[in-house]
Amino acid sequence: MSKRYSGVVAVSLAVICAAVIWLLPGVGGLARSGQHVLAVLALGVILWATSVLNSGVTALLVMALLLASGVPASAALGGFATSAWWILVSVLFIGTAMERTGLARRLAYAILLFFRPTYGGILTAFLAIGFVLMVGVPSMTVRTAIMVPIAWALVQALPLDRPGRGAALIVLTAFEMAVLPGVALLTGSLWGPYVAGLFASSGLGVSWLEYARVMAVPTVVWCVLLLAANLLLLSPGRAALPHRGLLQAEMAKLGAVQRAEKVTAVIVALSVVAWASQPWHRVPAEAIGMIALVALIVLRVLAPTDLGSGVPWPLLIFIGGMLSATQAITAYRINEWFAAFIVPGLQPFMFDPFVFVLALGIAIAVIRAVEPSGFITIAAFFLALVGAATPLAGAPVALAFAVLAPIHVFWFSHQNIWMVMTDGITGGKAYTPADRWRFAAVFLAVTLIALLLAVVYWCVLGVI
Repeated sequence: MSKRYSGVVAVSLAVICAAVIWLLPGVGGLARSGQHVLAVLALGVILWATSVLNSGVTALLVMALLLASGVPASAALGGFATSAWWILVSVLFIGTAMERTGLARRLAYAILLFFRPTYGGILTAFLAIGFVLMVGVPSMTVRTAIMVPIAWALVQALPLDRPGRGAALIVLTAFEMAVLPGVALLTGSLWGPYVAGLFASSGLGVSWLEYARVMAVPTVVWCVLLLAANLLLLSPGRAALPHRGLLQAEMAKLGAVQRAEKVTAVIVALSVVAWASQPWHRVPAEAIGMIALVALIVLRVLAPTDLGSGVPWPLLIFIGGMLSATQAITAYRINEWFAAFIVPGLQPFMFDPFVFVLALGIAIAVIRAVEPSGFITIAAFFLALVGAATPLAGAPVALAFAVLAPIHVFWFSHQNIWMVMTDGITGGKAYTPADRWRFAAVFLAVTLIALLLAVVYWCVLGVI
């Protein structure tokens, strides 16, 4: 099927589904206005899932149709007025500064040089790099663009088969460590601001420190377990890998530490301290990010012209559109309609928190086979379950972790955009599809184990 023909089919399917929902005499207990919002969202979901349009363009279309359907601008466009969206804007610019000045790569090379040249040493180094970069580079996309090319260059400089088990181990673990640490902090990835928007839509608040208190330890345990499982189950051996010369040469190319790098490092450090101490000074998280962005421009790390091109605006429009759609979902009680399907399906597993998180993790992994963005899955499950009598009732941040962790499955490329990036960076030469499936299977198994350990941690913490 040609791309043009498949696009026509996707658009036709989206329009037909939206028209059917719009014209039905009734949909569950939804009011007529809620039914119209659901029709628009159905059209958007299909267009997002099939990628027939740029995700940002689809978001614009969805918001326009919501307005045309009678949804007030405060809901249809409200995502762009949320603190979550402005936090994301600010931290993406901070990530741009770290990448552009070379600070992110310098930190990555320095950490790699610190560890022994073995598979275990290299993978541990990527674990450390992921968590260090997560603090100042909140974009999983940027971290993948930094870490996977380093891993691929390392593989190419080593006596490894390509594709092969050693190359797969290094590259796919680097991909995982670029993405997963971002779950730990509210500003660690785009998931954080998006989840903060879901909290706001549900009438809940969440602080940077509370988010980290509940999320950080389970995320560290999750990543360490994954690294250990990859080494134990997928490693080709314990051979020494002479990579220091390559890394030293790459570090030398960066030259001496420049003023821009130093300024960026200071601004990032101060921003993290300000976010962590927010319960005491009460300055909103988005204000801290905005001040950091202004400082980067005033101190000439970024130029005023970078406001137009320094971050991926299609992504930001997409996130704003998704946050706006979330506001419409709650305003028109569509989340309660979702709950009518999700809650009964998980009801048999709600007698125990351990059983519940396992069932929830498996359900999300299954849904992700047909929902490629992850955002819709997060909104549907979180909004449906946050008010339900689940074992995580009263612990919305814990629920958010239980929803976010299994979102990252990568059995198929369309499930994970950072997997697509990794495939492109390596040209498909680092690993075979069978290698990826093995790593994906280990990932899901470890994720479920990590969810069980997270329940233990939350019980000790007194969260549940």
